[in-house]
Amino acid sequence: MIDTVLEQFNKMVHDRSFLIGTALAIPFWILNAKGWGEVHTWLVILLTLIIIAEWIVGSRLAKLSDVQNKSSKEAIDAVIRDGVIYIIVMAGWVADQLFKSGSLIFAILALAFIYHNLYSLTANLYVLGWDKHFPMWLFKWAENEIRVKKEKYFPTKK
Repeated sequence: MIDTVLEQFNKMVHDRSFLIGTALAIPFWILNAKGWGEVHTWLVILLTLIIIAEWIVGSRLAKLSDVQNKSSKEAIDAVIRDGVIYIIVMAGWVADQLFKSGSLIFAILALAFIYHNLYSLTANLYVLGWDKHFPMWLFKWAENEIRVKKEKYFPTKK
């Protein structure tokens, strides 16, 4: 059963038919959403899971670094930063309700923060040395951020 599903998914990726489904479904939902729906909840859950994973991996990376300050001030700043992310995303939802724009503003903000945090998480995983557990294309995608993280946590002597 799982093999059949994976085979079908691989075909959809290969012939790019998933792009057509995405191109049709996402704009329809974004422009026609009313109120708070199930997809809103799932996007917030996805953002939360990625932020939690980034906290875990980032904390581990900071512990291995000789140069990164490990004070409670940085932890408090991270909590405030992530709280502001949620406030911005929720403000996007409120703006959608005010402007009757479906979920356009919410989707743009939520997906942008999901993308940004996933990008950072991916780089942290690589710098931590866990790259052997993930597909290499993932790290190709984040190679610029990987360079920044390496220099941040393990700077080269100049």
